[in-house]
Amino acid sequence: MNTSKALLSAFVTCALTATGFAQVNNYVQDFESLDASSPSALGDDGWVVGANVFDSSGGYLYNYFAFPAPNGSGAFCNVASNEGGPDQGAQQLVVFNDYNNGDHAVGHLIEANVFREYTITAEDVGRPLIFSFDAKMGDLQAPTTATAFIKIINTTTWFLDDADYLDLTNIPNTWANYQVSMTIDSSWVGSLFQIGFMNYTSNYTPSGVVYDNIRLGEFGVSPGSPYCLGDGGGTVCPCGNNGSNGGGCANGSGDGCVLTTSGTDSVSAGDLVLSASNAIPSQPGLYFQGNNAVNNANGNIFGDGLRCAGGGVIRLQVRFSDGSGGSATNIDIGARGGVSAGDVKRYQLWYRDPNTSPCGAQFNLSNGIEITWTA
Repeated sequence: MNTSKALLSAFVTCALTATGFAQVNNYVQDFESLDASSPSALGDDGWVVGANVFDSSGGYLYNYFAFPAPNGSGAFCNVASNEGGPDQGAQQLVVFNDYNNGDHAVGHLIEANVFREYTITAEDVGRPLIFSFDAKMGDLQAPTTATAFIKIINTTTWFLDDADYLDLTNIPNTWANYQVSMTIDSSWVGSLFQIGFMNYTSNYTPSGVVYDNIRLGEFGVSPGSPYCLGDGGGTVCPCGNNGSNGGGCANGSGDGCVLTTSGTDSVSAGDLVLSASNAIPSQPGLYFQGNNAVNNANGNIFGDGLRCAGGGVIRLQVRFSDGSGGSATNIDIGARGGVSAGDVKRYQLWYRDPNTSPCGAQFNLSNGIEITWTA
């Protein structure tokens, strides 16, 4: 593919016609709330589409950008169902080529783009942004290629200032998480920031890739403050099973379960993720929210661990840990917890330890995390 031609030709039209967003706002989407029967479900959520068309030797012919993303039209993308695993829920996004373009039949090569677009502002400068998503192979067949991207488009020259691409052509047909990242440079203020997916094929060759749990936000940031570490510095763990890794009291693995955060503490962004490591593999755990830091943030003995969050408890999400004892939430934590800007809430994971429980209670808890929510 003649990528430089494709990018230059596409972005002039795209910039003039796309309905984008001011500032690069955080974004979270698991597609569960979208009306799969609505032809405008994806367009209403801010997704747009467009294509570049080339002859069989890769020479540029024309483009058409940018239009609200369709759903159920046979072109570009639609809301899918029954493609997810436990972490993907009932609905997903499937991205494919524009099969309504009759130039497939004459062997023309069509680069189909499904993306979101933002205008970079001074407030974005220095932000280390990550575009992450779950993906699995759909019906894509060779020689089709598929790619995820972040693109920075200069609106004065209409050239590509920077980009990060991830080739998805040969991903497996099982779900995994992928990411593309970019730190915003001061020279890009006023430029366009795009995240999305594209594929390149002809002759109506299948091109589908399935996506879910899409997030755009800062990386390397851990909102909140850990407390109640189960290391003996506060309340001593129930059977001398103090931890030493910054998590809760030691479990059957020999150390504690560590609760961490990523995303932001912004209510409007809805991108806070609670993640646990070193729990018991393949066991359920409940992420929950409380109003108070129990016993002056030292915790009280509960099972094999310490109860650190309490008062007005809200059950957020049950997640099974993977083979290494890790898990993470995939919901809007703030919305599920009913929080508002200025609220201070505490979070913890309560998990099963049925076979290796050091104190015999068969359950344990992570450390606590305190979050002060912002707008």
